[in-house]
Amino acid sequence: MTSIRGMNMRQKAHYRKLFCHAVGEEFTIPESVDGPMLVAAQIEGMGSLFSFRVLQQGERHDAGDVLGYMQEVVREQAAWSLRIKHAARQVFEALNRAEIPFVCMRGVAVVEALYGDLAPLRPISDIDILLDGELMLDAKQALWDIGFRPDQTYRNIYSRGDIHIDLHHEPLGIERVQSWKYLTSLRTPDFFNYSQQGELAGEAARLLHPRVNLPYLCFHAMKHSFERLIWLYDIALLCNSVAEDGLWEEVFEAIREYRLERPCFYALSYVKAHMGANVPEAMLESIKPTMGFVEKRLFRRHMNHQVIPYLAERLFARMQPDFRHRIEFWRETIYPRYEVREQIAGSGCVKCNFTRKRLKQLFRAAWVFTKEGFFLLRV
Repeated sequence: MTSIRGMNMRQKAHYRKLFCHAVGEEFTIPESVDGPMLVAAQIEGMGSLFSFRVLQQGERHDAGDVLGYMQEVVREQAAWSLRIKHAARQVFEALNRAEIPFVCMRGVAVVEALYGDLAPLRPISDIDILLDGELMLDAKQALWDIGFRPDQTYRNIYSRGDIHIDLHHEPLGIERVQSWKYLTSLRTPDFFNYSQQGELAGEAARLLHPRVNLPYLCFHAMKHSFERLIWLYDIALLCNSVAEDGLWEEVFEAIREYRLERPCFYALSYVKAHMGANVPEAMLESIKPTMGFVEKRLFRRHMNHQVIPYLAERLFARMQPDFRHRIEFWRETIYPRYEVREQIAGSGCVKCNFTRKRLKQLFRAAWVFTKEGFFLLRV
């Protein structure tokens, strides 16, 4: 297949717009489906969903190797989904046997709740589990007993072959970037207080209420600068579920309570405009953040399907309570604590590898901001 490397931002945005159209009810295939398009779909997490929708259209005039590749993508994803669901059932059973309360975040929980017959086509990279930090050692022992072993770099990731379990004692990643705690009051107790006992992958598990789940998914998508379209599609499906259950007032109340207006406004605006999500316009306008000239342009680019470099950092800085906290946020983002530097560096010399990687990122960021500065001067 052709690589996506070298594809410009306009082409990537064009493909993202096409994939948004592909999840709609009135999808029509473009005149040609080529290698870069399929690679872009895979990167966006939409590869199997897009391939399935194209194959549904019947006979095509494209090259046989492209259609064959799409069929292989769908088959491989379906097989992987069965494996990850089987592993999830074993993990949930082990945690229940050890009497460890847990909440499954994203992934398996989102798929089973929202995707219906399309569940086998939604990619899942790992299984994220939230639990009380005091029970972390007990959870690790339960995973060890069923054959999972600790990762050498990330101490809370346990793996068995290519199946990875990511254990969390808090949902936002504050242990990595501590200044994130000023962004929102959403914490682990909220996930347990607003969840109820149900069934997941055939085992007993706590199911998260949309009051917490929707703001959290919006925060998570923004944390990664909305770089994968599949996260926004999850949000679109959840929005439709919230509308059907009449829960919008409760959800928007939670968005304000957790001070997550900005991530939710960006995510909900996009899925309403491009994925047909059922989001009340008046409620959406009520959480619209105050934007300066630069942020208005960022939001416009986001709505035009662009993946914006360092969008998360730039928006999270705006969500900090004051200038002092913004400075602390940037300091910790650029030069984090040793444990985080060690993870970024990977194997080998931490100081050398981290410095090398961070310098590359800073030069790239400087180039991005310089180009934007020239554009603003021209405007």
